[in-house]
Amino acid sequence: MMAMALTPAVVAQDFASDRVYLEADVLIDSQDEGVMIAEGNVIARYEGRQLTADRVIYNLETQKVHAIGNVRIMDPDGTVRTAEELEVDGSLSDGVAANFAAQLPQDAVVVARTAARDESGSNSLEYVIYTACPICEAEGSDPTWTLRARRAVQNAETQMITYEGAVFELRGIPVLYLPYFAHPDPSTERRSGLLTPTPELSSKLGFVYEQPYYWAISESSDLTITPKLYTNVNSALNLDYRRRFYSGDLSISTSMAYDYEFDSNGDRQFTNRNGRIVDDPANFTGELFPSEEKFRGHMFAEGEFEISDVWDWGFAIEEVSDDLYPRRYDISDWNTPRGLVDTNPLRLLNQIYLVGQTDNFYTDVISYNAQGLSATDDDGMFARVTPSVYANQIVDWGDYGITSLEGTLAVLDRSGGDDTRRITTSADWQNSFISPGGVVLEPMVRVRADYYDYSIAETTTSAAYEDSQGRTYGLAAATLRYPLIRRGEDLSITFEPIMTVAYSEASVDNGILPNEDSAKYELDHTTMFEADPFTQQDLLETGGRIAAGFRTTFSFDNGLTLRSTFGRRWSDETDPAFSYASNLAGTQSDYLVGGSVDFGNAFSFATNMRVDDDFEVQRTESRMTLNWWRMSGAASYFNIGEDVSFDETPTQRQAIALSASFEVSDDLDLMYRISRNLETNLNQIQAVALRWSDECSFFQIGWQQRQITDRGIGDSNSITFGFGFNTLGQVTSGNFD
Repeated sequence: MMAMALTPAVVAQDFASDRVYLEADVLIDSQDEGVMIAEGNVIARYEGRQLTADRVIYNLETQKVHAIGNVRIMDPDGTVRTAEELEVDGSLSDGVAANFAAQLPQDAVVVARTAARDESGSNSLEYVIYTACPICEAEGSDPTWTLRARRAVQNAETQMITYEGAVFELRGIPVLYLPYFAHPDPSTERRSGLLTPTPELSSKLGFVYEQPYYWAISESSDLTITPKLYTNVNSALNLDYRRRFYSGDLSISTSMAYDYEFDSNGDRQFTNRNGRIVDDPANFTGELFPSEEKFRGHMFAEGEFEISDVWDWGFAIEEVSDDLYPRRYDISDWNTPRGLVDTNPLRLLNQIYLVGQTDNFYTDVISYNAQGLSATDDDGMFARVTPSVYANQIVDWGDYGITSLEGTLAVLDRSGGDDTRRITTSADWQNSFISPGGVVLEPMVRVRADYYDYSIAETTTSAAYEDSQGRTYGLAAATLRYPLIRRGEDLSITFEPIMTVAYSEASVDNGILPNEDSAKYELDHTTMFEADPFTQQDLLETGGRIAAGFRTTFSFDNGLTLRSTFGRRWSDETDPAFSYASNLAGTQSDYLVGGSVDFGNAFSFATNMRVDDDFEVQRTESRMTLNWWRMSGAASYFNIGEDVSFDETPTQRQAIALSASFEVSDDLDLMYRISRNLETNLNQIQAVALRWSDECSFFQIGWQQRQITDRGIGDSNSITFGFGFNTLGQVTSGNFD
């Protein structure tokens, strides 16, 4: 026998990529027995994988590594495995272990009496304990949840962990026995299989059960198939498809159901001879016409793709078979903004667009059409835009100012109304000068030319006709600002008087040409000091005008900031094209007031008001956020006076919205949300929920109410609940946010 002992910290001399690298306090090379023994602080490395132990015996012939005492293996992906004793191959990967433990991704831990790993990378474990909760060594302190099993297999090919004879425990108490159970390996990113279900109890749909199946079609695409089962109405099917291309992304969400139109109780709806919905069919004495049972559904899709560093193109599709389909089937994302342009929440848009942008150039080309969801909407009166073009080029002359060149094109077509085609070109020049005393002068000059070609549909009082006409426009303006700043030890104050003087003329008066884009324009405190406040094209402000007021800022060293804006606008002539609601009627506007309080993330409040000559508030908009102590939330409020409402019969002129969360304890949260129409004293939505959560699990229960009624769909209540365990999955109600 020949042996050689080397000390201290001797390393193996063979560093070939297919050999194990050894480092230890003592290294014994026993050539007769064909082994190398390392003792004391042993470190073995192989291709990024590292093993540490008290003692290691390396068989030079079989290339097996037998490690004893405080064994620890760290894989290249960061996974840590420990054991009292194990035997692995030369790659430090495959083998068997006793008293095995492993630290997996997402803070998951698995412990087993014995473990074996084969060439495929799969692990077989006996008498297993699995959890993703922090483990406290204090006596009597159990993890929130654990999964114990007689046997478990971590399959490297399917990326699933399966259990036989499993018992699920909460705080050490057995609550569920599972002869067989499986869940995805925490190390997997995506794989096909059943996702966690979504249950709900609804007064409209009954008991709801949604069971999604996720299909990983390829590395760049997937499809989620979700059957939705209801006890009050027929079932539905949802499909959600996503695909990523080298140049962009595509997403499609669609659903389908075969059913009749139903009300808030899930009952079939009936109409009378005039097509109006009958609220109480049981007591109706006339002839009833039942709603038709047929296929109904929706499709929402969006895609955006890069053509080059400058150009992108995209599209958005929003289609429903019935106006009330999204509300009947609780389609949660039906008013989510998609594409380049957005509209009000009760309309859907189909659009395709092209966008180009550089540092000093921007253009977009878009075509779109709308679908109305209100009972009074007539889709034939909505314009099909085919297309709308906007282009802007900025030229910076340095000390000589900035020139902006702009062009627009709009082609609007209606199947049941007026058609308009408009082309516009304009050029602006503006500059900024600061006097030695600190007065800021900002002059501006604008010239513009429009051409309209339009057709007006026949009405009960006038015949249909077509016409075309050009219009020119010129504007000269200047803004004077005098910011005064005073700095103290704890406070800085800025007071800025501001005045804008402007004069403009147009060759054609407002009201003669079609007004497509400025029908609901209103001057507010954000545009009050603009020489030309219109971002739209069809209406123009002419004559002489002055806007005057001030802005203030109080900045405290403790982070508190107070801001205010006050002003008014005067003009030398009255334009009948502007209604009182626009705040441009007559020769003077209402007073415009804005103010805000900002205290960092802890608190913010902002409000703006429109006040008339009698000091009556015509419009108020306020919003607030709070994040203090155990409370966080946001609130908004608006109140629109009857005289400044653009709608003849507005359904909502005063409303409040609130969302809040209160941390009852470190693990328990109480959440509340409401959106209420203060005109009708009805809740668009009201929800309250209680949620308990820790590092590895959550439980929640809530209640949700809707009271806004539209053609028999409205007043409904839902019980929402859910629970989840990290790495195992979750069960939640889809309607609770």
